[in-house]
Amino acid sequence: MRRARRADLALIWPATLQTVWDDLPEDERAGLDRRTWENHFRKKIEAFVEGNRTERWIAEGPSGETLGYVILGESGFLTPETHAFLYDIWVAPDHRDKGVGKALVDWASNWARERGHRKIKLEVGEGNERARHVYESLGFRAERRYMGKPLK
Repeated sequence: MRRARRADLALIWPATLQTVWDDLPEDERAGLDRRTWENHFRKKIEAFVEGNRTERWIAEGPSGETLGYVILGESGFLTPETHAFLYDIWVAPDHRDKGVGKALVDWASNWARERGHRKIKLEVGEGNERARHVYESLGFRAERRYMGKPLK
């Protein structure tokens, strides 16, 4: 693992935007222009992807190829204690289903422990069963449910 460099943003931005786009509920995504949405969303998350609110780490293979990345930081909303938060995790398509995601989550958990956190949290799309399965196999459990209802 190495800290992300400015040049890594060329990989991080498209991957992050694609991940979030794919996780949008179909009824919301259907009414959006992709380019307009990306411009809007980039402004909302720029502090997390490029700013000092988070740390960005790149996992590299033995030949220097990018295996994936994590964006980590702190959060605390419901209680006075802050906890570690895994803001984004991505595995390169050629390296999926090889344990890279698990290794990234394990690494992030160690990152959190080293900083004195007693808990690490993340958010995952309800329809992203593949990721939910990985997180659950690593001990993550649902704590809250985000629900929506279309108003017609």
